[in-house]
Amino acid sequence: MEIAVKGILAVFWLVLVPIAVGRLPFIKRRQPLLLERFLVGYLILFSLMEILALPMIFLKLPLHVLTISYGAVILLLAAGGIFVTVRQKDRFCRPDTSWKENICLWLAMILILAQIAMCVLLAHMDADDAFYVAQATSGVQTDTIFEIIPYTGQKYYGIASRYILSPFPVFLAVVSNLSGGLHPAIMAHMIYPAVFLPFVYGIQYLLGRKWFPDDRQAQGIYLFFAACISSFSAYSVYNSGSFQMVRLWQGKALLASALLPFLLYICQSVLFSKKEEYPWMLLAMADLSCCLLSSMGIILGTLMIGIFLLLCLVFRRDWKAFLKGLACCIPSMVLGVFYILIV
Repeated sequence: MEIAVKGILAVFWLVLVPIAVGRLPFIKRRQPLLLERFLVGYLILFSLMEILALPMIFLKLPLHVLTISYGAVILLLAAGGIFVTVRQKDRFCRPDTSWKENICLWLAMILILAQIAMCVLLAHMDADDAFYVAQATSGVQTDTIFEIIPYTGQKYYGIASRYILSPFPVFLAVVSNLSGGLHPAIMAHMIYPAVFLPFVYGIQYLLGRKWFPDDRQAQGIYLFFAACISSFSAYSVYNSGSFQMVRLWQGKALLASALLPFLLYICQSVLFSKKEEYPWMLLAMADLSCCLLSSMGIILGTLMIGIFLLLCLVFRRDWKAFLKGLACCIPSMVLGVFYILIV
């Protein structure tokens, strides 16, 4: 019974809260799809964790302070999202004819569900868990934030310079605490794949809609093809498909399989659309979310945005968009300089 209650709390914090929070950026825009709300909600949650966690790490505050602060803020944001939903009378069951006669979409869904079952029931125990999951477990057990070396149980003599600017294990620890004390290993190996695999393929679905806007059949084929590639990506342990299938609970895997493709989608939607489909704020949040997941995200996220800004400048001659995009990269550029100084 206790584990069931913790599981319900995990669903609340990892599914329902992002859906509610994800409504806020669209207040003055069109009604978003439920999928868009879920995906955008995580950009808000990840970027908020980066903003709150970093100062608390350097101030050596206990984990419960971050847990309470983070939980309170996202609950307020979720309440705001629910208020906007009710006030604007959103419809969640809008008809979508793309699913009725598109067999490839159904095949993709079946394959994705099979992948979720495999990742949850046949979880791979990766060697890197000795740091990432153990770091979260150590934090929960000692009520600290990045103060304990997970390999030895001793305190860091200085700071964990390689990881401290990308505290994704802290997100795992906080969510575990918010879920009634659900063990971080259970959260990482069983809950995260069930949540983040739909997150990954939700982004792929939006990319298919972006690239094939008038061809429903092509959208289904693209999603099915993306799922097939991930299913047969074990020819190497270094590609994003392999990372996605065997270690999705690690920040670098989520960065490669989800956040960088999502950043690609947002860049296209903001910089290369005749009318901006998303607010510029989401571009900054996507970049900051990349910073949370991995130290590589500090570089790769900014690099991807920079490439799109240069293309925008070359093809559209839009200096205003260039400067806005540059402003969205300021937090990650500051973190990049700081990372160079402390390593």
